[in-house]
Amino acid sequence: MDKLKRIKKLTHQLNHYRDSYYNNSVSEISDHEYDDLFDELKRLEEETNIVMANSPTHTVGYEAKSKLEKVKHSHPMLSLDKTKSVDDLKKFASDKDCLLMCKMDGLTVLLTYENGELIQAETRGNGEEGEIITHNARVFENIPIHIDYTGHLEVEGEAIITYGDFERINSKLPENEKYKNPRNLVSGSVRQLDSNIAAQRHIKFIAWKVPKIEDSKYDKYFAKKLEQVKELGFDIVPYIIYFEDTVENRVALLKNTAKELGCPIDGLVMTYNDISYGESLGTTGHHPKHSLAYKFYDDIYPTRLLDVEFTMGKTGVLTPTAVFEPVEIDGTMVERASLHNISIMKSLGIVSKYQEIGVYKANMIIPQIKYAEKMNCVSVKESICIPGVCPVCGWNTERLKDNDTEILVCTNPNCKGKLLGKLSHFVSKNAINIDGLSEQTLQKFIDLGWLNSFKDIYYLSDYKEEMYKLDGFGKKSVDKLLESIEKSRNTTLDRFIYGLCIPLIGRTASKVIAKEFNNQAEEFYDIWCHSYDFTKLDDFGDAMNNSMKVFIRDNYGWIAELIGEFDFRESDNNGNVKQVLEGETFVITGSLKAYKNREELVSVIERNGGKVSGSVSAKTSYLINNDVASTSGKNKKAHDLGIPIISEGEFVQMITS
Repeated sequence: MDKLKRIKKLTHQLNHYRDSYYNNSVSEISDHEYDDLFDELKRLEEETNIVMANSPTHTVGYEAKSKLEKVKHSHPMLSLDKTKSVDDLKKFASDKDCLLMCKMDGLTVLLTYENGELIQAETRGNGEEGEIITHNARVFENIPIHIDYTGHLEVEGEAIITYGDFERINSKLPENEKYKNPRNLVSGSVRQLDSNIAAQRHIKFIAWKVPKIEDSKYDKYFAKKLEQVKELGFDIVPYIIYFEDTVENRVALLKNTAKELGCPIDGLVMTYNDISYGESLGTTGHHPKHSLAYKFYDDIYPTRLLDVEFTMGKTGVLTPTAVFEPVEIDGTMVERASLHNISIMKSLGIVSKYQEIGVYKANMIIPQIKYAEKMNCVSVKESICIPGVCPVCGWNTERLKDNDTEILVCTNPNCKGKLLGKLSHFVSKNAINIDGLSEQTLQKFIDLGWLNSFKDIYYLSDYKEEMYKLDGFGKKSVDKLLESIEKSRNTTLDRFIYGLCIPLIGRTASKVIAKEFNNQAEEFYDIWCHSYDFTKLDDFGDAMNNSMKVFIRDNYGWIAELIGEFDFRESDNNGNVKQVLEGETFVITGSLKAYKNREELVSVIERNGGKVSGSVSAKTSYLINNDVASTSGKNKKAHDLGIPIISEGEFVQMITS
């Protein structure tokens, strides 16, 4: 190993001296000293049979290709399953010995050697098939082109450009030609047809897996294979063997190591050290089960914007949605992402069709736009315009400011686009809960003139005979739908209030109101009409109070008629027995495991008498977060206020004990 270190050091030194002499006309050492170092390097290469790709003792001829040839991999190079939770890493490791290693942020490359010679380098591509880039791999700074190993060897790793080299390359480029990050630069560099270009980019290869090696001595353990190729001259990924220990400390240690080395990383990878055990777990269609990637942040994928569509929400706000060329993210094809409002659309710089945009999945679930390339000139034909008329009804639109956020609304109070959104919300599971009234069905009934208000839902039976004749509506399905509508007349006040689509009044606020008025709808309506002060209720501010006043002022007539269609039963949360969570207020953050989604957890809390708030305050009783050690804003505020932070497991114990 001492000889290998010396080879790498001499290679680096001599290349530096050559660069100074030929490019800057500066002789840092004498010719005699240079020749001595050169001879020493040549002797060590002959003794060890290891030669680095950029060794000054071997003249590398640059090679240009007309195209990159495709190649089928010797083994599937699958993506890894991902998580953002440290707890998932602990669960994955369990009581097994694992490696925790840096996840390099570059381009995955597979190298193949036969009898000590590099014979092929290929990119990952789609995991089954990649491109041959051997001509470029031969000019990587740290790949050994000759190794002291006879037999077949495959080494998988990442082509990267360090932050230092990235900044030096970017500093020489004009502002409009600078690269966004090292990953983009190395990805383009590795796939160049001319290896002379790749040679100027200071590309390095970091080995992180040895798929095939003809030496049974090292077949069993992942770490031993890495150490063996390290002895052959490869730079290997920073890693530690993880036993039962504090994961957070190990994560911080590897982050610091990568920072000191200047290596771009986007997370860590945990893999079982016992290769046979890992392989025995098998794979899914998307990823192997022997490894788990812990992501620091979301991967960003470049694509091209095709258009921006504006769709109507239940409150009449027209929401912009980006439509782009399909891109695969975490195993699924994505081609649409909400831009949320005009302010966000403007801040991203969305201005033109065919503009490059960066797409990611927030928390690995919801597609979002991260960036849009700057456009100095946009043609009228391709420009993205904010519509001056509503795409649903044709009335004028208006831009409004809502808490410094610019939104686009339709000025038509009777726009059918608003009606569909409101009806969809009204019949949804958490509101009146009518099975069979999908958006498609509601739209059909609106188009037929059968639905113009919430109340009309309860008179759809007048059109029963016509429904039987509609395509896709058999007698059974129509009868079932009408039965579901009649069943929904028996409801609770909180569901009714939530279904009305009152701005700022969600499920939790609706439950608070219903509880205050003991589920008595007529009493509530009467007091509501007489300017009741809702700020008396928990977590009701002036904005919510004002929203309630404006809504009843503008809609009191049809609300009174609608109330008459229902029989209000006792709310689930009312009863004489004190409930387990009565008087407790919870805030939920982070990913969940015990419950399917946040909605289910909220339902459990409220069913047991508790309340859920969206933000941590002095009134909060507990913050539920599986990552108790997280440095998120909510965790920090909970620490500052002395509010207990509990995991899902602790919450389950709380309600079951």
